[in-house]
Amino acid sequence: MKSVAARYWIAQIPGWGATALILFAAWRFFGLPGWAAAAGVALVVLKDVALYPMSKRALESRPHNGSGALVGRRGVAEAPMAPGSEGRVRIGPEVWRARLAVDASPVEAGAHVRVASVNGLLLQIRPD
Repeated sequence: MKSVAARYWIAQIPGWGATALILFAAWRFFGLPGWAAAAGVALVVLKDVALYPMSKRALESRPHNGSGALVGRRGVAEAPMAPGSEGRVRIGPEVWRARLAVDASPVEAGAHVRVASVNGLLLQIRPD
């Protein structure tokens, strides 16, 4: 995946091109002074520079849905689980199938666990 900065700047290029095209047409066909057209393009670029810090934070955020949103979440084991065995884990109001990592220590019912990864609908968990 490209860096956040690269994704942001690449996404801005079409807007800059459209702005430049419109202002060029205004200069060429409607008599807009050349300095005003250039200033318009510069202002759009400066606007994007100014908004980058706020946009960066949104572009870095974790997914809010799907399996990626479960990684790192805390849950509670519904029953005792041995390393490598499957069981059920409650995360919020939902109960998920889960497998305790092979190198993890056993967990008792009610123990707090953390989701390490997701494979389909099966969670890989570790004691928290």
